[in-house]
Amino acid sequence: MINLYVVRHGQTVWNVERRFQGWLDSPLTESGEKCATDLRNQLSHIHFDACYASTSPRAYKTLELILPNKKDDYRMDERLLEIRLGAWQGMTHTQIEDKYPVELELFYDDPANFNLEEAETFNEVYSRVKSFIDDVVANQETSNVLIVTHGVTLKLAQLIFDGAPLGDLVNYNVAHNAQVHHYQYKEGTFDRII
Repeated sequence: MINLYVVRHGQTVWNVERRFQGWLDSPLTESGEKCATDLRNQLSHIHFDACYASTSPRAYKTLELILPNKKDDYRMDERLLEIRLGAWQGMTHTQIEDKYPVELELFYDDPANFNLEEAETFNEVYSRVKSFIDDVVANQETSNVLIVTHGVTLKLAQLIFDGAPLGDLVNYNVAHNAQVHHYQYKEGTFDRII
């Protein structure tokens, strides 16, 4: 049995400003750092056999705050990056609403058909997240695994854990920052614990 603890990075400056980050980055806020530290206390009773984070500094910093004494065990993986959003990266939600209303509606309401120049599709992100999950499951036996990632990436991971099609993504909400989602994998199936 594998216990997967999946966490969205702590709150960042651009989260507060409602800016889309994608593959760009902004630092954790004081609140973001505190929530990650609180999560460290919440998870302190668990021995993690593996810990992964996306290569984005906000995810790495969150992992560092949750497991400060396991730096030698950190594994960074680009498949955990947030969706790349091309020209939207660094723009506020309001700016995107004004300039890209049709694409923004697809982003939220019809992700399978979202298409933006120099951005990833949801199908592309789904594929890389599934590849990561498949590798973790194949390479672990009985273990506890911590994964620090991003909002859209975590939604897609949950979709994969639930065995749901991409069209169902509209029924999933972006996770709160520094909130843990616990899934157990056993005999080919994932069960949500929290």
